[in-house]
Order: sequence, then structure tokens, then C-alpha cells
Amino acid sequence: MPRTLHIAVPTEGEGGLEAPRSAHFGRADSFTVVDVVDGAVASASVLVNGPHEHGGCGAIVQRLAAAGVGAVIAGGMGGGPRSAFAAAGIPVYFDAVSRTPREAVEAYLAGARESFRDDHQCAGH
Repeated sequence: MPRTLHIAVPTEGEGGLEAPRSAHFGRADSFTVVDVVDGAVASASVLVNGPHEHGGCGAIVQRLAAAGVGAVIAGGMGGGPRSAFAAAGIPVYFDAVSRTPREAVEAYLAGARESFRDDHQCAGH
């Protein structure tokens, strides 16, 4: 049986494997959910983000968890969603250099991304 992992990456515009990545989790237009099957990028789907309001990141964390997301790759994220992902048992990885979700996930699969740390966290708006 194939092993599948769904990895969410914040994206700009309509999202997709080749979409520009969003620099900040809560303000992303969309989230590209990359399906990794047996260690390789297989496909992707997109979840549209709602308007960003104070404390509103919790809703997208719940939607991503409900969609079966098993990991998140982000370049910027505040403490609220980071804590919500931790509570849901979903690891977050830091990547501030990849241009697209495909690049970010391939770097993660190659072991080139580290866990999101306190010094990566956004301090507010």
C-alpha cells in the first residue's frame, strides 16, 4: 500500500505546485496541499484562505487538519497558528528560500528543511 503525506504550503493567488509561495502563513491567498506518495510529489490541491483577521489563523489550521495535512512548510508564521499546529500534532518546517510549493516540498524530502523555531516566528503585525 502506498504511503501518502499531505504537506501544506502557503501560496499567493490561486495556488498550485508552481504558484509563488506566500511569505506569511496567515496572509496567504491560498494553501497548496502537496500529496507526497512513497517519497515523491504526486499531485496537489488548493484550499482558499479566508480574510485575515486577528486570531483568524486558527480557522485555517482547523481546515488544513481536517483535510488530512500531516506537515506544513512556511517562511513566516505567528505564535497562534504555530501553537495550534503543535496541539494538532502537525509539524511545521521553516523555508524562506524556495520559490514554489514544489521546490519547498522537494527540499523537505531531501532533508534540507529544519523544524520551525522560535526565532523564525513572526512577532506580530
